Amino acid sequence: MAEGIRILAPVGYPWEFTGPRIQDYEIIRRKFIPFDRLRQGWDGFTFFNPIDVVRCDLIHAFNRIPLNGPPYVIGFESHLPRTFSPDGKYYRSYLYKKLLSERCRRIVAISNFAKQNFFTGLHVDGLPEQERELLISKTTTRYPNIRIDSGTPPRFQGRSDILELTFVGSHFGRKGGCVAARIAELAHENNLPLRVNIISKLQMGRAIWTDPFDGGVLEPFVKMLTLPNVRYYKTLPNRDVLALFDRSHFSLLTTFSDTFGFSVIESMSRGTPVLCTAQGALPEFVSDKTNGLMIAPALTPGLSHWGPETDDRKTPKFEKMYRDEIERMAVESVRKLEAILNDYQGYMAMRAAAMVTCKQLFDARDAAEFWSDTYRTALATYPRKYPPLVPAGVEKR
Repeated sequence: MAEGIRILAPVGYPWEFTGPRIQDYEIIRRKFIPFDRLRQGWDGFTFFNPIDVVRCDLIHAFNRIPLNGPPYVIGFESHLPRTFSPDGKYYRSYLYKKLLSERCRRIVAISNFAKQNFFTGLHVDGLPEQERELLISKTTTRYPNIRIDSGTPPRFQGRSDILELTFVGSHFGRKGGCVAARIAELAHENNLPLRVNIISKLQMGRAIWTDPFDGGVLEPFVKMLTLPNVRYYKTLPNRDVLALFDRSHFSLLTTFSDTFGFSVIESMSRGTPVLCTAQGALPEFVSDKTNGLMIAPALTPGLSHWGPETDDRKTPKFEKMYRDEIERMAVESVRKLEAILNDYQGYMAMRAAAMVTCKQLFDARDAAEFWSDTYRTALATYPRKYPPLVPAGVEKR
């Protein structure tokens, strides 16, 4: 147990999923300084308010290394340190020194995908063997977590006469919204009993690293949102999203590039399997035709992932490749969904398996034990600045 510890943590939904949801200690959630808004590429570090820093015993950071304050543990989703700036050689070296320091007590990857990226980066960046071994020894893996009903799982509320899908993602192109819209169009053209819910702010184009610079290339997919078998929402409260998952046969994450996909575990926690691309961390917990459906990922030629160069994104060749990938993913998805229409027993087994996977990997109670032990161990050799607090009890969110 970690009673009496004061933890400083950032605000934002990534930490909601990767930090402990059940606590017997005090967690102070505060905004961090987003230096990448001052200069592109400066998203690998941050500062917290000094007033908050002096009140805490430990920082639990995510992605951004805290340069001020007490000891810290840091979680990350893909790469660490985050040095996507093209002129990041000395910047990267500086951040590695922060990870090597005594202040950095633990490095926690949110998936094996993230951990392997980190270990690969240690070699690519040419760290000496002793430094690599130290950073590897600090590193572990803990999946994101969600509260799961310990009793009866949510009852499936889907209809038997129509297959319902739900897509959630602000980045309409990158996350797979265009694919979701095209799935709906194909179903409409072929008289398939299928409806698609799409929740998206329709962010796309130049500012999204996966997309064509010209966002107009994706406008035909935006027009598909008016199809009779599409229900479009710009945004919804989380409780309404979960209600959509409860009545959906599948959630959709036909993404070009993603590190994890938090919507997937929200969906699986309702017993709703996901139809997704086999990229990022998704193959670690989604198994095709067992607890979900999986299609081949989009790949940049010559790479094992989707990672276009900025200049390439401006070309007609890239625009065509992007549209072709959308079409391929939509066609593959419809084929898999058509098979499910004729296999009700197989589908219900898939729902049960999705719930089992969620309980095994993402249960908030298991995560609470992990983080309590991690915090306690991280501070074992540090003197306490404050007298013990009255235990806060289990926090309800």
